[in-house]
Amino acid sequence: MSAGSLRDIRNRIDGVSQTRQITGAMYLLSSSRLRKLTGNMDYTLRYMERLRKTMADLLIVTKGAGIENRFVEKDSKGTALFLPVMGDKGLCGSYNADVVRLTQERLKKYDDPIVYCFGELGRDLLEARGVKVDRLLPGSSGYPDMALAHELTAALIDMYVTDKVNEVYIVYTPFTRGERKPACYRLLPLLRHDFHDLHRYRAPDEMLYAPSAEEVFEHIVPLYCSSLLYDFLVQSSASENAARMEAMKSATDAADDMLDRLVADLNAARQLAVTQEITEIAAAQLQRGKKEE
Repeated sequence: MSAGSLRDIRNRIDGVSQTRQITGAMYLLSSSRLRKLTGNMDYTLRYMERLRKTMADLLIVTKGAGIENRFVEKDSKGTALFLPVMGDKGLCGSYNADVVRLTQERLKKYDDPIVYCFGELGRDLLEARGVKVDRLLPGSSGYPDMALAHELTAALIDMYVTDKVNEVYIVYTPFTRGERKPACYRLLPLLRHDFHDLHRYRAPDEMLYAPSAEEVFEHIVPLYCSSLLYDFLVQSSASENAARMEAMKSATDAADDMLDRLVADLNAARQLAVTQEITEIAAAQLQRGKKEE
């Protein structure tokens, strides 16, 4: 075994060790972000549950009064706007690719859809597959911001009420403890059957809406949509960090296995070098002894 071979093995060990440090650090960072996001998610889910119940009650009241609203059950013929939520970076398994795949499937149903993309890497993946991205929203998926959700929702509602778009969809990855699969959710228009899971819920009879249920509904729809958008951003960010944790853990485990093999190879090479050196010394002494005789 030559000195060059030992040096090559040591260099490989150093390289794998450095890679392992990076993957380990990324795992810890994603874990820290995930804990923070899940804390925010618990609060958001409780808030959204109460808000959805209020929306369900308003829809019951307005339907009973025969009131038609521009945000409810609008004609679906027209331009659709899609908001796929992905990351600015990779190293998170198939997280981004899964969202791209579902987005492409849904876009096929429309002639000239508008696409607002969350995440620079997501934009690059979509454009590489021939999808035109009309607006990029970098950083917002990794660090969900309620102010951005309000601002974007206001712009979407303005496009909706002026008939620039007739449907708004968000493609995101719900956060679950098991397998993560992207989903496509219709943000606008609001359909009554969106709240079918709350059909048994009814607000107390003494619940009064002032100045009227219709005006309260007009006021609460932007709040509901922005809160829903923020919730989806938080869930997507949590899913991304969870996927990155899994990817980095797999990479770290693979690096550990490779280090074990390299260390074993190094020890074997060292032993072989020592054995070879002893053999050479013994042979030299034997040859010297023969000459002396």
